[in-house]
Amino acid sequence: MNHLDYERIEQDAVGLAARWQNRANELLSTEEKTIQDQMKRLLGHPMDRVVLTRLIDQCFRSHDHQRVADQVNHLLSEYGVPDFFSRVERLLIQMFLGMGRHFPQFSVPRLVEKMRSSSSRAIIPGERKLLHRHLEKRKAQGVRMNINHLGEAVLGEEEASRRLETYIEDMQDPCVEYISVKVSTLYSQISSLAFEHTVDLLKDRLSELFRVAKKNYFTRQNGEKVPKVVNLDMEEYRDMDITYESFVRTLNQEEFRDYSAGLVLQAYLPDAYPMQQKLTAWAKARVDSGGAPVKLRMVKGANLEMEKVESSLFNWPLATYDNKLDVDANYKRMLIFGMQPENIRAVHLGVASHNLFELAYAHELGHALKVTDWFWFEMLEGMADHVRRALQESVKDILLYAPVATKEQFINGVAYLIRRLDENTAPENFLRYAPDLETDSD
Repeated sequence: MNHLDYERIEQDAVGLAARWQNRANELLSTEEKTIQDQMKRLLGHPMDRVVLTRLIDQCFRSHDHQRVADQVNHLLSEYGVPDFFSRVERLLIQMFLGMGRHFPQFSVPRLVEKMRSSSSRAIIPGERKLLHRHLEKRKAQGVRMNINHLGEAVLGEEEASRRLETYIEDMQDPCVEYISVKVSTLYSQISSLAFEHTVDLLKDRLSELFRVAKKNYFTRQNGEKVPKVVNLDMEEYRDMDITYESFVRTLNQEEFRDYSAGLVLQAYLPDAYPMQQKLTAWAKARVDSGGAPVKLRMVKGANLEMEKVESSLFNWPLATYDNKLDVDANYKRMLIFGMQPENIRAVHLGVASHNLFELAYAHELGHALKVTDWFWFEMLEGMADHVRRALQESVKDILLYAPVATKEQFINGVAYLIRRLDENTAPENFLRYAPDLETDSD
């Protein structure tokens, strides 16, 4: 471990975070200011969040337009129209409640389309023409994209087969560089009790995907051709070991020794740090024997509410840390370990966060250790884009994680929107305070 002045690095990180925040405030657009004002209204009216969640969750599952109209009318008649909507949106809702609900075949599709349009900053339309337009725009801005087709665990093998085919099409698409995949979308019968069988089957399906990814290249804005990347997402704690073993065993095959894929670890899991150490030891041995390095996407955690509910329902120990201080400490522990030159040469790091203090700390630590060629920042598409633009003035490599859903898949986006709403309004979340955030304020 390098002997660094960590106190100095912390002080420099605080100063850098302040400069980034001040610059982000200067870059804030009128449209982004409107969205921030809307978020402040939502935070100021806690019941609005409840109504919005119920509206999204209850009203749009059915394909029966009459039922959707009845549900919307029932909820808004009971609770009223949430104050956080803009004046135009409130007017449209009042029109729907007055006349539109009586003509659901006409009004409901337009209501859904309005929802989809309003969420398009965070969920990219998955239709190829629209997706390509967005990817080309980001490419012209010098921003790399990691796309994730929304949808949780599949319910059957036919659906799993369709998902695999979609991922293969992505890897053959010249506009796509990087995708994220959950193993629960590749196999519908994942079972920890059938561990070896599950891993063997996932290895076969990942091999099929990696084979296509390895053969295809992506051309960056500067003309550089790079191999395409498949990144394995890890959301549910119960899939952690299965995901890791599937990843390692697939890459252990001779045909993939020179292919660099990625994995995610979530710092809110106490198990994440030992898993990172295990992954790093394996990757160092792989590189020492002539193999390619791998990538690690470090996040704090994406499924906290579900883990809490599941542990309480089954009376299981909570899989995650139960307080944010421990999560933040584990994130920095993992960052410091991952940044060590002997480790990062084998496991390149994607530092994923919107917390400017975390990003600034990673920036200063990486420069102190002289490992800036092997890590990059990752942020969420559509979240605090003015901050991304501020960072991009001094950071050369930013990757946006971009959820994607077609019109037919938009119901999958509903779960994502609710999860992001939970995260972004949580009392200890950095993004909760992003609207009107000023340096040196309380």
